Amino acid sequence: MSDEFFRTRMGQRFYEATMPKIADQLERLNANLEALAAELRRQRLSGQDPVDAVARRPAAVDRDE
Repeated sequence: MSDEFFRTRMGQRFYEATMPKIADQLERLNANLEALAAELRRQRLSGQDPVDAVARRPAAVDRDE
């Protein structure tokens, strides 16, 4: 990549749209992983089988809904 990438239309699109979307998705992924870890901890502390309990739950936790 050239040192002038940020000045191109593609570079502007990357920094203004693509990078913020990537950051948002990383934040969402982290929230889902934290929720999964918390659920696994809760299941382990209650004596239930964490694998069975998680398998019955929805695939992802979506904060946007």
